[in-house]
Amino acid sequence: MIHATIECAGASPIGGKHGDMARWAEALATVARDIDSRFVVAGEALAGAYGIVERIVASLEAVSQALEGEAVTRAVADMHAIADRLTQLPSTQVTRQAALVTIGGSGTALRNPLARFDRTLRFLRICGLNIKVAAAGADGFGGFADMMIDRLDVAETEMRSFAMQLETVTRGVAAAQAAEQSLARESARVIPEVPRRLSRDALALQEEQASAGILANRIVDAAREVRGKIATAIGALQIGDITRQRLEHVVAGLVALQALAAPAPDETVQAHVLALLAAQATDTTADFTRQAALLTQTLRDVGPHATALIALTGDRPPSAGGSAPGDAPLELLEQSIDEVRALAGRLQEADAISDRIGSATLVTAEALAQRLLVIQRVTLDVQQMAWNTDLRSRPMGDAGRGLGAVALEIRNFSLELERFSADIAAMCGQITGAAQAMHAVQTGTSRVDVSHALDVSLQCVRDGGRVVREGLFGLEVEASELNDFVDQTARNIACDTAFGSVLESTSAALADAGSSIAALDEAPPELSVVLAQIAATYSMARERDVHQRFAMIPAEAMIQPTIGLAASDDEDDDGLF
Repeated sequence: MIHATIECAGASPIGGKHGDMARWAEALATVARDIDSRFVVAGEALAGAYGIVERIVASLEAVSQALEGEAVTRAVADMHAIADRLTQLPSTQVTRQAALVTIGGSGTALRNPLARFDRTLRFLRICGLNIKVAAAGADGFGGFADMMIDRLDVAETEMRSFAMQLETVTRGVAAAQAAEQSLARESARVIPEVPRRLSRDALALQEEQASAGILANRIVDAAREVRGKIATAIGALQIGDITRQRLEHVVAGLVALQALAAPAPDETVQAHVLALLAAQATDTTADFTRQAALLTQTLRDVGPHATALIALTGDRPPSAGGSAPGDAPLELLEQSIDEVRALAGRLQEADAISDRIGSATLVTAEALAQRLLVIQRVTLDVQQMAWNTDLRSRPMGDAGRGLGAVALEIRNFSLELERFSADIAAMCGQITGAAQAMHAVQTGTSRVDVSHALDVSLQCVRDGGRVVREGLFGLEVEASELNDFVDQTARNIACDTAFGSVLESTSAALADAGSSIAALDEAPPELSVVLAQIAATYSMARERDVHQRFAMIPAEAMIQPTIGLAASDDEDDDGLF
């Protein structure tokens, strides 16, 4: 950390109407060196303060960007959605358990009509054989019997496949019901309190991070205000360099005047030059005093803003500043998530089984419906064959009575097939409805992996919290250091009284020595030379303006020196002063 520790330089006032020019030059050179030293260190201190503010702004802008993004908001929204789903789990389970009961019960109930249907098909097959026997080779009846048996073979094949698919569905129901019962026990233990706490803790964390974002923005605004004032002060520090240059130019003028007066001084020329140098010193002193006072006030104006910045950095959220374990909303949220994990695991297991059962049942129900259509068509074909057999047997007299009796049995059995098919179709409809209800419940809730979603969401809010902690950590210390920098710099810059006394006394001595200026119609050669030498040192427009009042040569010649002292190495500041 840089500290500005320059002591105020004092000097004894220099008086005397004809004071020694060497003493004046030494006094002014000493002030120029002291001003330069003080303002250089002040500039370094303000640069350090500016760097602190830049770090504060950069870190808090990162906080604002992290909290204003969608990731944290989406993560908290996912937690709310998970909590809502868990809260609704009991009602969801009622629907799923009812659907499983329906599927299992209907599957069990279907065994009886399926068995009777299969037995009826066997009776019909016997009837087909009886037709062949009763027809005793009569033309056409054997073909009827063979066709009916073929259709019965189709029905038996479809029915066996039907029964196998139904068995697959009903076998899975028991496992699904076991998973649901385990989930019900777990949910009864933690619902509704744990999901509510998860939602509440997620909301608390979101609110805290939102507050942190607001605070970060307030601190950034305050820091930017301080940064702007420090930047203004840094720019105003150039008055020190300006004063140094102008005093050095006055010193250079005194040296040139001493050289001119070495053998035998021309008092008129000497008084004229001393009056010019006195005017330059007086104007420099006035400019320095005025600008230094404004700079001091600018630095003092930073104080309240820096104090406000310190106060704001002390208002950071507890979790952003390293609170005690268990107090931070993030830690509370982690505890809630841990409590939800067991339930989430049961839910995931039940979801997976229910998904399989529901999907398999829907597929099976569709296949069963197609098989029922085939069976129903077979039933109609058999009925049609029975009617045809009856009609063809009537003209045969006594020989056809046996065929008619067989045809009547076939019609009666086919009616039983029709009734059994209707019963099977109704039960299949119940299974399909239950599967659709289960699918609707599954689709209407979040299908994400709850444990994974919680991990992702928690990691996201952890990252957001880390950015907040890193952004706000140490701000109070840095803001205090900033305040120290600015306060110390203000005290150092404000210590211009000693400078002012030396400058004013020296300017007065120069003015006193040059008070008797003879009216000159034209400049003596030696005066023109020394004026040109002095003009050649100027680097600022203000110096030329003052010089013009004492010039014995055209103003444009002032910026085209041909002899004498070398001009200042510093860059011309005409554009600024």
